[in-house]
Formats: sequence, C-alpha cells, structure tokens
Amino acid sequence: MVMIDRTGKIVMANAQAEPVFGYSRAELVGQPVEMLVPERFRGHHPELRKTFLADPRPRRMGAGRDLFGLKKDGSEFPVEIGLNPIETDEGTMVLSAIVDITERKATELALRESERRFRLVVEAAPNSIVMIDRAGTIVMVNTRAERAFGYSRAELVGQPVEMLVPERFRSRHPELRKTFFADPEPRPMGAGRDLYGLKKDGSEFPIEIGLVPIETEEGTMVLSAIVDITARKAAELALRESERRYTVMVDGVTDYAIYMIDPNGIVTNWNRGAQRIKGYRTEEIVGRHFSCFYTEEDRTANVPQQSLEIAARDGRYEADASRVRKDGSRFLANVVIDALRDDEGQLIGFAKITRDVSERVRAARELEEARIGLVRSRAEEALRRAEAELARVARVTTLGELTASIAHEVNQPLAGVMNSANACLNWLASGPPNIEKARKSADRIIKDSERASEIIRRIRVLATNARIQKAPLDVNIVINEVIPLVQQELIGDRVSLRTELTPALPLILADRVQLQQVIINLVMNGIEAMQPVTDQPRELVIRSQLEEARQVLVTVEDSGVGISTEDMDRLFDAFFTTKSSGVGMGLAICRSIIEAHGGRISAANNTGPGASFRFSLPLHQADAS
Repeated sequence: MVMIDRTGKIVMANAQAEPVFGYSRAELVGQPVEMLVPERFRGHHPELRKTFLADPRPRRMGAGRDLFGLKKDGSEFPVEIGLNPIETDEGTMVLSAIVDITERKATELALRESERRFRLVVEAAPNSIVMIDRAGTIVMVNTRAERAFGYSRAELVGQPVEMLVPERFRSRHPELRKTFFADPEPRPMGAGRDLYGLKKDGSEFPIEIGLVPIETEEGTMVLSAIVDITARKAAELALRESERRYTVMVDGVTDYAIYMIDPNGIVTNWNRGAQRIKGYRTEEIVGRHFSCFYTEEDRTANVPQQSLEIAARDGRYEADASRVRKDGSRFLANVVIDALRDDEGQLIGFAKITRDVSERVRAARELEEARIGLVRSRAEEALRRAEAELARVARVTTLGELTASIAHEVNQPLAGVMNSANACLNWLASGPPNIEKARKSADRIIKDSERASEIIRRIRVLATNARIQKAPLDVNIVINEVIPLVQQELIGDRVSLRTELTPALPLILADRVQLQQVIINLVMNGIEAMQPVTDQPRELVIRSQLEEARQVLVTVEDSGVGISTEDMDRLFDAFFTTKSSGVGMGLAICRSIIEAHGGRISAANNTGPGASFRFSLPLHQADAS
C-alpha cells in the first residue's frame, strides 16, 4: 500500500511495500511517487494523477494497459494497481493497492507458449486433427483436416462433428460420443469396425481414428487423430488379390506336385498336382513330415534329411528316385528341392517340386509295342500317332531334364512374391505406415505373380499332347522364349550363351511348340557336346538370318568336341546315339518336325572347335510375296 497526496508525494507506505520495491519506509515517505515508476512512463504520470483527482472514485489504474513498478535496484516488475480516494484532514489522498503479478504473468506466458506449441504440434501432425467439445461441436481443426475433408477451417469450426460422418452412421454417433465422455481414456475409435469419413463433395473414404481427452478451461474436449487409410486399404486388397492369384496359379498345376516344407521338413501347403500324384488330400498331409513319401530303404538310409542338408548347403537338391504314394504304390519321380531364405539370408523353408516320370518309361515301351504290332493297312496312321506321342514324350523328357531350370525360373518370382509381401507388411506396420513403399511392394507382387503364371503356362503347353497348330511366327521370339528354360543347364555346365539374331525377320508358318522342341533339343545337344572340354571356354551361339532362297535359317553352334566322320551320316537316323544313356530319337524327331514344315536340317563341324546344327524354314506366304 502506498498513499500519496495531491502533489504526488508519498505520505505512507506499508511494510509489504518495502520488500516489493526494495526501499525502506524512511526512503519512501516524502519522495515523489514517480520514483517507483519506470522512466519511460514517468512523464505521463503527473497528468494521469491529475485526471484521477479530478474525478476521485475507486477504480483500476491503467485499464487495458500493462503497468510496471520500478525497484530500487533499477529492475522492473509487472503490477496491477487499484486506486482509492481517501479524505483526510490534509485533503484528498490517493491510496494505491499495488499487486506484484510477476508470477501470474510468467504463468500466463507459459500457458500461451504451451498453447502455441500445442497448436504447432497439431498443425504439424501428419494426420488430420479435429477437436470437439462435449456437445460434439468442432472447436479446432488442422490444415490436413481441411485437405482430407475438403472444407475450409471456417466451414468446420462451430459445426457439429456429424457433418463429417456418413449418413448411415450419423444417428449412432452422439451415443458413442456420450459413451466416450463417460470414460474419457485415450483409445482407438470403432475397434473391430470399418470407419469412414464424409468429404464435402459427398464421397466417403476409409479412416482410422484415435481419441484423446484434453482438459481445457472450457472443460473436457476430445482430440481426434484421423488417418486416411485409402492407400493402405488398396495395398491390402492388392496383396490379398496377389496371394489369391498365386494360390490359384500353383494349385492349378496338376502335372507337378508343388508344395512347401519348413526347415524341419514339415509340409506347410499342398497343391492339386501333389494330391493327384501322391494321393493325399491337403488336410491329410499338411503338418506331417515329408519323409512319408520316401521308401523304407531311403528312410533307413536317412535320405530325406540328407536331401534337405544338401539343399540348404548348395541352394538346390535334385534326384530321380522311387517315391511312395498314399496307397503304398511306388512311382519314378524327378525331385527338385530349393532352399528359401529371407532378406537376411536366414533359412525359412524349402520349395519342393516332384514330377512323376514313370510315363516316360511307359510311353517308350508302348511305342515299341505299337511298332511291333503295326499291320500294313494301318502302318502310316499308327506311325504318325506313335511319332506324335514320342515327340510329346521327348518334350516331357526334356522338361524333366530341365526341372532345375524350370524350378529356378518359377521360384524366382515366387521368392519375389514372398519378399515383397513381407516388405509390404513391414511398411504398413511402421509408424506411420509408409503407404508409397507398401504400394510399390504390392506392384512388385503383382508383376512377379504374372511372371510365374506365364512360365507355368509355357511349361504346360510344352507338356501337352496338343494337335499341330501352325501359325505365323517370328523365329526370334521363339528363340527368346526357349532361353529361360535352359538357363540353369547353361549355368550348371559353365556355358556362356550368345545370340546373334537378325532383327525384323519375315514370319514363318510353323507350330510354336514343335519349333521350341527342336531348338531346346539342339541347345541341349550343344551343352552335352561341350562337357568334355576343359582347356578352352565353352560357348554356345544361336543365330538367325534370312537366306537368299527366301528362307529363315537358324544355327546352333557349340565349341565342343565336334562330330566324327563315321557318325556324321547317321546323326539324324532313328535310334542312333553316341550317348551312353540316350535312346537316339532326339535328332530324328527334330528332322521329322523340320521336314514336316517344308524345311531342312543339317550338321557340320566348325572351322575351329565344335559343330553347328542348322535348320531352315520357308517364309509365310504373305511375307514371301
């Protein structure tokens, strides 16, 4: 308390004024009150005092202005001052009640700073933020909420939050809000339910909402963090569709048993081909150890475990051996086991492909019996049927020999599907979810699934005993379709492949499958011819060019041991072979196919090492003209 007279002199100060201003009472009394006023306000103070004394009534000093006191040490501090006129024997005095509001100002400043930081955080949040009061009125939104819902801030603030809720959910929303306020704890909204937001244009979009109670001077508010999960939903849908197509693709293969086993050899899935070949239904075999397919002798010799160890060590295991069906019968199988590893190289299981090759032996025997039983009147027709069947068996045999390549070609996109699916889930599980990278992972899953589906389609066409279907073909395309099927054989025998294909060749009229069979046979012969070569590079060249006689010429050139003079004239004879395990039908079938297309096939030794096989085919009539 400080009391002054009309001239502005201090006539009294209470004990509390001393510590506040730092003066003793003796130093204050008799001094002009301006000694307690900061220099920048001191010039206006006499006029303000005169104005008060002209209308002396109780009131606050400096309403609407910030007031400051001046301490003895020269420091300032914020104050509030109440003025009261006091009538005394010496005349009207002014009693000033001075309150040091330093702490209050600091609290207000901290509150304003906290509110500023809160609004900065809300505005910088990666998600839409909407705050509502108990009545469901929107009191605050951030910029992302404006963009997400299509409204401006002015259009949202003060409106009921139900304007952002689709019509079909709107009636229940007030009750849900009431339930939340009854137990205001942070939690997700609508757990187990699909939530949707409503845009200004009337469209809906899927969302996730986190609710957080906020205590304010106006009472409890609800801060809603709203995440637009449109991209995530699309990625999840794409992932599910990719998984479905992968399952349909693998399950649709009936010529091969394709299934997965875990690192311990337990069967984890099963396709229809496996059910057809081995006789077990999915529910009968999943969860069992794969050793049940092996003979008793192989189990005693620990062959199942050894095959997994080899696959884990080398990446692949392959064998032709007897296997046992559910009914106990045996069949000759070609088996390929590929090790599957995650991005860190950890073994996560094995992919197993089994092919029943008993048909190969049976078909050869039936062909021989058919040849013996032919009668003259049906000889040509029976021979054509037998040769067609043998050609198919030769293709199936070749496919069996190429199982490693086929398994490799199929497993590449399948492994890509698995890795991309895991990556997609990881991106979606990160905080916040990386939707763009998840979408890219889903795109890769779709591309890998389509690639695997195309490989399976080509293999099934090669193995099918279909009628000859001649059509205009680009021989370069046919050559490029064959290369992936023999890639693993090239790698396994350390053979480098080079193609020299003349671009824009005219079309030929041919059966695609039979032409592929000829090229595969010639490539495999070339690879085998180079196996004894150890002192020079093993190189295989495939060429295509247009002959002057208006025919397309294809050459398969190797750097192997060449062809002996005594064998040259018999190369294309049926049952002639230089291989210890061959049946001598591959090149005979090639000649039959090429001649049936009106072409010719020949072989010759190269000037350097190796030999070349050439075949030429006439142009399609439309291109020949």
